[in-house]
Amino acid sequence: MNRLVISGVLIQVDLVRYSPAGVPIAEAVILHRSSQAVASQARQVECELTVQASGSLASQLAQLVVGTQVKLEGALNRRSMNSRQLILILNRIEKE
Repeated sequence: MNRLVISGVLIQVDLVRYSPAGVPIAEAVILHRSSQAVASQARQVECELTVQASGSLASQLAQLVVGTQVKLEGALNRRSMNSRQLILILNRIEKE
């Protein structure tokens, strides 16, 4: 199963672009910070993750402003066939 739910603050929101087939695509970057229990110890975790939305979710993502607290759900994928960089392909966006 490939499913990721992450919450955080949007630190970058790009303009909508269009695929060669005319599908709207929007990208953003989310900053996640939390405390997690690792080996019975509290550990501070922080990461930035690029997220991508297409179709109707693209306009929803592009309308959000930097600083918005969100909860995102989707699947991890490579940015492209030749890349090892991960990107979260969204299927749900929720403002917190």
